[in-house]
Amino acid sequence: MRTLLFAPVVALALAAAPLAAPPAFAADGHVVINEAYVNGGSTGATYLNKYVELYNPTGSAVSLDGWSLQYRSYSGTGAALATALSGSIPAKGYYLIEGTANSSNGADWTTTVTPDATVSTSWSGNSNGGTLILASTTTALSVPTGSVVSDADEIVDLLGYTKSNTFETTVEDAAGSVTTAFTRTDGADTDDNAADFSSTSDFAPTNSAGDTYDGTDPGDPGTTITPIHEIQGTGDASPLVGQTVTTTGFVTAAYATGGFRGYTIQEAGSGTSLDDSSDAVYVYSSATVGEVAIGDYVQVTGAVSEYSGLTELSVASGGLTELDAAGLTPPTPAEVAWPRTDGAREALESMLVAPQGDFTVTDTYSTNYYA
Repeated sequence: MRTLLFAPVVALALAAAPLAAPPAFAADGHVVINEAYVNGGSTGATYLNKYVELYNPTGSAVSLDGWSLQYRSYSGTGAALATALSGSIPAKGYYLIEGTANSSNGADWTTTVTPDATVSTSWSGNSNGGTLILASTTTALSVPTGSVVSDADEIVDLLGYTKSNTFETTVEDAAGSVTTAFTRTDGADTDDNAADFSSTSDFAPTNSAGDTYDGTDPGDPGTTITPIHEIQGTGDASPLVGQTVTTTGFVTAAYATGGFRGYTIQEAGSGTSLDDSSDAVYVYSSATVGEVAIGDYVQVTGAVSEYSGLTELSVASGGLTELDAAGLTPPTPAEVAWPRTDGAREALESMLVAPQGDFTVTDTYSTNYYA
């Protein structure tokens, strides 16, 4: 998918009149997203790591220098998260991009197939889905919602899946699964995600050298990681209250003294693409607060509860593990106007925020003391 000029990041006025969709064409004109496995590492997963596989249907190698793979959440409207690519994709060949793992389950395809690129952004494989963008720029793009088949010169190809608000003509509405991938059907590129992709259990990653993973060992069961945004949910209270969960995040605040007896953690790479669920949570743990520092990347296990409107995890001694953050991007403060509604504040609960605009600070007494 490559057509008209598009305005990245900086908001520009879009023409009010709808643009006519270009005629369909086969995937013999440009590099395409060929396959996307977005639920690696979860319990029962086929593979440990997620991946996106590109395909070059042309008769010549294509340089990917200056290109990027970008991701935006299913309901996001801001700039996507971009990871620069490098190297080239051979004629009639593939290019393999390694993603993150939700936990430690599934076969490790990287033991025999070397990825051509690695990203730290976590692509959602839950019931909401997301948007994958192959771009001919490293600039993070603010793509419009709806169908974008006629909106962007920088967008080489785009896959909107499950409930994504951004797609080519029609969203590929299959739900992400631990044992299926979104695979392009017979190499077709008609600029219609629903027509061009299908969900299949017959898939394997292939890199630019032509190596394809052929192992079948599903791996040993491991700890299931519940992303923070799933713990928070989209309502006033967590949908997981009373359950014990394990999650990961960067420590963004720590209160070893002063009575709060806990710390806040936030998902890696979050803060730039916002939706209706918060990406941070408060960890109430006098037993472990002295073991963390701002910037640490940790795994915690604890019970989910609500305290005066604040979603929190109660973590006992032994429930904290410091992890290696290599290759991960720390969260950034969300640049937003002051949230005036309960729903807007709930969506930012415990997150790093950089309010935009002019403010007058007064004594708020006990307003919003905990949440």
